[in-house]
Amino acid sequence: MIFIKICSIDQATVKSGYAIFQDSKLSDYGLIDLHKNKNKELRFDEMCFKLGELIQREKPDKVIFEGVNLQCAVSTLILLAQLQGVIIGVCQANHICYVILKPTKWRKVLQFNQGRNVKRVELKQQAKNYVKQHFNKDVSEDEADAICIGQSFLTKLI
Repeated sequence: MIFIKICSIDQATVKSGYAIFQDSKLSDYGLIDLHKNKNKELRFDEMCFKLGELIQREKPDKVIFEGVNLQCAVSTLILLAQLQGVIIGVCQANHICYVILKPTKWRKVLQFNQGRNVKRVELKQQAKNYVKQHFNKDVSEDEADAICIGQSFLTKLI
């Protein structure tokens, strides 16, 4: 058994899911939901602040989060890369180790069906189903991804 505290994050500029694992067990999860803030710049700043606040409050041994992929617009990719940089900066400033996982890697560890013909909506549903089956929790897709990201990291360690 691994005796560490992990914070896993499914980061986005509108809704970011997070999960806290203490001693390899899910102890908390939630959603930072900023969809009501229509100003992109202010919303981005607020998400950066809230993710930083989460990491500083929880004081995890490791932060696990997704790498960025080009899914739609290049401008979205740039914002996600900037958000990823903020998470890295907060971790470095607080001497917290971090791990960036490719979405295909964490899904492979949890044996998700993925590939060219599997759409994003199907991947999100697989994450929700995984959380329901393994944790008996009904969660949002962002919370589900965050829980699955953390669980995949722990699965590889155990």
